[in-house]
Amino acid sequence: MTREPIVKNREDILNPYLDKRKCPALKEMCKAIEACLYGAIVHVEDEEEPLGGRIVFDHEKCNGCGFCAEACCGHAIEMR
Repeated sequence: MTREPIVKNREDILNPYLDKRKCPALKEMCKAIEACLYGAIVHVEDEEEPLGGRIVFDHEKCNGCGFCAEACCGHAIEMR
């Protein structure tokens, strides 16, 4: 299933941003990773993070569809 970008010009496409205060950054729990059809969201292991990892967005792969924001169970992703 594909979805058109929120705005069609690449310069104007909305991108996902994470509110780390709302995100536990657990790969097993993150519904946004699964929701992204373009592989623009990944979990990166990081021992300096409280739970051992973080969620990272690749804005070059992102098409601005917003599926990740809709799927995020903690409402931690904002499209802007």
